[in-house]
Amino acid sequence: MSKQKIEESNQEITNIIIGILEDGKTSGTFELPWNLADGAPHNPVTKRSYFGNYNSLILSVHSMKWADTRWAGASQWKKSGNLIKKGEKGTSIFFPRLSCAGCNKSVGFSKKCGGCGKDLKKAADKYCTGWGSSYVFNNQQTNEPLPSVVREEIHPEKTFQAAAAFVKNIGADVRDGDGRAFYRPSDDFIGMPSSDLFKDAAGYWSTSLHEHVHWTGHESRLKRDGIVKFSGFGSESYAFEELVAELGAAFLCTHLGVKREGLIDNHAAYVGSWITRLKSDPNAIRDASVQAGAAMRYLMDKGEGAKR
Repeated sequence: MSKQKIEESNQEITNIIIGILEDGKTSGTFELPWNLADGAPHNPVTKRSYFGNYNSLILSVHSMKWADTRWAGASQWKKSGNLIKKGEKGTSIFFPRLSCAGCNKSVGFSKKCGGCGKDLKKAADKYCTGWGSSYVFNNQQTNEPLPSVVREEIHPEKTFQAAAAFVKNIGADVRDGDGRAFYRPSDDFIGMPSSDLFKDAAGYWSTSLHEHVHWTGHESRLKRDGIVKFSGFGSESYAFEELVAELGAAFLCTHLGVKREGLIDNHAAYVGSWITRLKSDPNAIRDASVQAGAAMRYLMDKGEGAKR
């Protein structure tokens, strides 16, 4: 896959995000409906999710157009007995080309090498030789779209108990009772407003997850520049850190079933900085999503460590 193809995809997704940001800046509100009716982007044929990486971001944004998060390749839709409508354009996703560390044979996502028989369960057992791309099509682009999934309403107490247990297992120093939400790197603690100041429980937990993503950027953890090289609120670097935190929180809210009214608290200085960064660097949104995915995995390893 050529570098030009990757750059074209980066530019496409960046233009969509810029459009949303500029619209939000004009209207005074900013919202991204990440938690759509059918959950995180997934493949209804293979039953696998496009989760926690750049592909998830690409498909989440494109899902807004269709109000449907179900995606599959043309051959997969055909195999399921459905065909893509004539003239429909696919959406590019990317995947690593992997080879066995033992014999260098191409292995894809296999758990065992077909050449030397090596166990490929550990990351070090295989290495990336490059990147490939393919096209996927939304359920609504097919001749016979699958019906919307009928879901039972999530019981708030159970949902938020799961979020509470997740946060408790992480073990960060969280101090309630402040009038604002923040993460202070110098003292390595999260400050949260009293729960009774929030309009709803979902707002409390989504805010907590946002601050926990910031927490992962500490020098002793993932060492993100927006945290370890803090240059002031409203700065471009901190605005980028805010984007990482919001993307990470969005992924985690989807995973934990926390429903949210909006995604990002719309501060004009931050929105302006995001637009500036995105217009000057088409790779910024990809970089933010990669860092958000790393933060999410770090938190999941701690928050769900007992399950793994």
